[in-house]
Amino acid sequence: MIPTVINVFENTLRFKNRLIGVGWHRDPFRHFGPGGIDEAERLCEEANRDLLAFVRPPADAVAENVVVASARAVYPRPSGATIAFDSPLPSRRGRNDRVVARLFPARRPRGDRRAIVFHHPLLQRHWALWAWFLAPITERVPVVMMAAPYHFERRPEGEYPGEGMVNPNPYRVFECFRQWAWDQQALMNVLPSAFDLTPAAVMGFSLGAFQALLVASAGGLEGLPIVSVAATNRYAYGLHEGVLGKGTVEGLRRAGIGRERLERMVDSIQLERHVPRLAGRSVLYIAGRYDAVDPHPSGIRLEAALRPSRSVWLDVGHATLALERERIARETFRFLEECGIL
Repeated sequence: MIPTVINVFENTLRFKNRLIGVGWHRDPFRHFGPGGIDEAERLCEEANRDLLAFVRPPADAVAENVVVASARAVYPRPSGATIAFDSPLPSRRGRNDRVVARLFPARRPRGDRRAIVFHHPLLQRHWALWAWFLAPITERVPVVMMAAPYHFERRPEGEYPGEGMVNPNPYRVFECFRQWAWDQQALMNVLPSAFDLTPAAVMGFSLGAFQALLVASAGGLEGLPIVSVAATNRYAYGLHEGVLGKGTVEGLRRAGIGRERLERMVDSIQLERHVPRLAGRSVLYIAGRYDAVDPHPSGIRLEAALRPSRSVWLDVGHATLALERERIARETFRFLEECGIL
């Protein structure tokens, strides 16, 4: 019964996304450069040789032209602040190169000025959804949430959120992982001066969790504890087998990229290959038993490779994990207390 209800819910989300244009690629070739598919394949091959070196940001990544401003309240949290700065690794795509992050202050301010940095899933454009999800956490700890490339204010006109990242050109996802990593490092470096906050942990949901674990595997995040919620694992498998990838798969097909070719082009984007480097690292792994975005056995394979400090499996799907926000907050607080952060 539970899997049936969850599948109906997640398929409804898929239908909603299709209705508003998510996943439709009327001209799949517009995401390619002048060299077309051959150029994209060559670039993917170069990135695949050492994905961790490809995405690894410099420790001294600089946030330039920083602007900090007060922000109006986003229900259900009090007003916080926003920070914007130029991406240290620009894509040359206009507004995507202006990084935006938002501070959700703690309802009960802390004296130690520690904060959690949060990374959101793919296809997001509304801050209020994540203010709601993070509300049980921001009861005790401030959270800084950064817009990933091509999301929120970084979304180019005429594109749905995340289209610049996941589209018929597989190389774009490599580019975005790298820009996301550099932007994240620049944010970490500027938080003490911008908000008088020290990053104490990193939390991610879905593709945001993938990003956090990938960057940590590459030697980033300075040994900070990581909370992984609904982490995706295998990119090509998730597109072909999951509920959200069908439109992109169709766009790939029309561009001339079938499954075998896609798997070759994104061969290294399998998180389970990289996370064994995190052995001994403080990681909380939270997953849904009925995840339909990167379906079984991806989550189990990732957990086995990661060997986290603690795992929590809930009887929900992928998006429906967000409805377990109170449980996720409790598990996060328990984990951070064990790590000595709280």
